[in-house]
Amino acid sequence: MSTRDKIIDASIKNFLIFGYDNTSLSTIAAEVGIKKPSIYYHFKNKEELFIVSVNHIFDSLENYVSDSIKNVSSSYEMLENIFLSLIDFNKNLSYIVGNNHSEPVNLYNLFHFGKNKYVYIRERIDKYYNYLRSTIMDIIKMGQKNKEIRKDLDKELLTLQIISWIEGFFALSSIYSYFDIYDMYQSLYDNMWKMITTQTKPKKGFFNRKANPKTISLGTKW
Repeated sequence: MSTRDKIIDASIKNFLIFGYDNTSLSTIAAEVGIKKPSIYYHFKNKEELFIVSVNHIFDSLENYVSDSIKNVSSSYEMLENIFLSLIDFNKNLSYIVGNNHSEPVNLYNLFHFGKNKYVYIRERIDKYYNYLRSTIMDIIKMGQKNKEIRKDLDKELLTLQIISWIEGFFALSSIYSYFDIYDMYQSLYDNMWKMITTQTKPKKGFFNRKANPKTISLGTKW
């Protein structure tokens, strides 16, 4: 891994743990094993490093979602895989910041701060959710065409509802100790699918796969 990638790795970790204001370039440099002035060889200042770090998070999110629906043919499997890929992503973030895997990382504070401070981050957040929205809407269109998803449901509203469900699950899990998304994801997806499907019974084997955290680099696209 290059020094630049190591700096981004350490930056994302520290921004997630301590927030922007409480993260210092000296701490990041010490974690990478370099002197603070070496950071300026790669980045102009903490502001640029923060923007690059947030951009890498969104690049990784989009790659996770995109990879999860490759070579998958049904809307049921695609939506399932998107949900599972986001769980994998959050588990990997927990691994990076040193939490145990039952403690979701709260990204929303970081993103809320970023969007209010930097126009680029606000635009990058919109770009990610536009991507997620168009991806899920295409899946719903396919599911309605293939008679997997109810045709009486408005595809645009359903898309936003699915995103809201998923985001709400993560937000609640990060602040409410009773709600553990990692233990409940099978039932959550099962219920979500039952509300939108034309099938009278849910498919068997919802989320038989386990989300397996792995050692990854945040400084590169996951």
